[in-house]
Amino acid sequence: MPSSEKPGEGKTYITLQYLSRLALWVYFRKIKIICRTPVPAEGPLLVAANHSNMVLDPIVLIATFPHSRPCHFWALARFFRIPLVGKILKAAGVLPVDTKTHSNAELFKHTLDSLDQGAVIALFPEGTSYTAPNHLPFKNGISWASYEYLTHIASRNIDDGPKSISIIPVGITYTTKNKWRSEVIVEYGDPIIQTMDELATFQENPKLLVKNLTDSIAKGVEHCTINSPDWDTTNAANEARLILFGDTRSIQLEEYVHLCQSLIMLFHPDNNSALYPKERNELKENLLLISKKLKSLRINAGDISMYENQEITITKAAFRLVSTWMALVAQIPLFLPGMIINLPFYILGKLIDSYEPYTESVAQDKIIFSFFLALPVYGTLIWILWKLTGYGFMSLLCVLMLLPLFAWYHMALIDKNYDMLKEVIASWRIFVAVTSGATGVDTDWTHSRKSLEDCVRLRRWCRNRTKEVIHNLAEKGDPQAKYLVEYYNTLFINK
Repeated sequence: MPSSEKPGEGKTYITLQYLSRLALWVYFRKIKIICRTPVPAEGPLLVAANHSNMVLDPIVLIATFPHSRPCHFWALARFFRIPLVGKILKAAGVLPVDTKTHSNAELFKHTLDSLDQGAVIALFPEGTSYTAPNHLPFKNGISWASYEYLTHIASRNIDDGPKSISIIPVGITYTTKNKWRSEVIVEYGDPIIQTMDELATFQENPKLLVKNLTDSIAKGVEHCTINSPDWDTTNAANEARLILFGDTRSIQLEEYVHLCQSLIMLFHPDNNSALYPKERNELKENLLLISKKLKSLRINAGDISMYENQEITITKAAFRLVSTWMALVAQIPLFLPGMIINLPFYILGKLIDSYEPYTESVAQDKIIFSFFLALPVYGTLIWILWKLTGYGFMSLLCVLMLLPLFAWYHMALIDKNYDMLKEVIASWRIFVAVTSGATGVDTDWTHSRKSLEDCVRLRRWCRNRTKEVIHNLAEKGDPQAKYLVEYYNTLFINK
């Protein structure tokens, strides 16, 4: 009986899908998937996503695409001529693209064949991965593919076939893309539907139509991601978010992108029509200043929030240190076995953080190297447990069955204990600053206690001024300010 399995969507891809979901489960604390419009369960689709995190971006699409539909990606045709690599790429559903050809029909041959079979073609129009406050310019490949497919189905003149192609913009937002146990938000935006009615205009001026479509795709992706004009604006907005709303644990992830983008617009330098420009600039400068001071002390705005309305004393600092340390110590018996077994992975993560020069490559390095490290680490663990249980067949089965349970147990504890460890470290640094008067990290800060007290005062000022500016802007009808007030209205009850 002939197989109904589509090329590149068989056992290899299913294995890849399971491995991708495992990688995301291990790497991220939370994964939030948002579909603004229901994504079709069948039929040809083009997908355009931002590309800020190397291999992790396709892994995210493979693991999260609605209805578990397989995603086909592009790769240069020359890779398929390498014997083993070519077979793996083909089995995983990757499509060859010959960029040296001058014929669009040849360039998109495999793409059109896959779309004819109702496949999902997922592309990254920026062309390369990056670390920047905004997305890179989008290339026109996906737009040309869209119009070539419409031309292709028009030439077949089949009445019962598809008459359009949908392009789904996707925003992949990492709260801290190079850190273990951070968060990722995947937003599938409203589709851009291209119909055969546009072919007549396309044939008259193809380059203009392609450019316009690329601009529409870029705007769709922008709507699902965070974009800032520069790093200063990004850093000021992040500091305001931490001061007003706390870290990502205190924010609804489905609102994270909108919240961050609204704060960025508050400090956008090109907003010439902005109200209260002097107040905004003053606030931005002070947010950048407190960010610099807190980095010097190696703490964040959340670590000193409790001191806004109370004096920093040695007694309070010591009590905080002792209480956080004892809370962590109480968890050690539960957490220590998993910590010891997984210690090589934590050391690996630290080494990659230290030696990988490109931020967008850190996450992929951690996942790839951890995969290869897991083989000897967990292989040794299995062998030791099997040896202790007498090398029996049933004991081996029990060990293999208990291993996933142990991994789940460790992952269930890791986030809570990691947060407690960060709290202990912050408490220790605050205690040292209060008691010793030692210098900070930067030579500019000659007295840590004074720097700490300055940060507390500056945090209080930034919090009050940010609330005031947002409140005043909301009264004037500013849409971003109105959203911020509506999102967390309790901040403004006493205004």
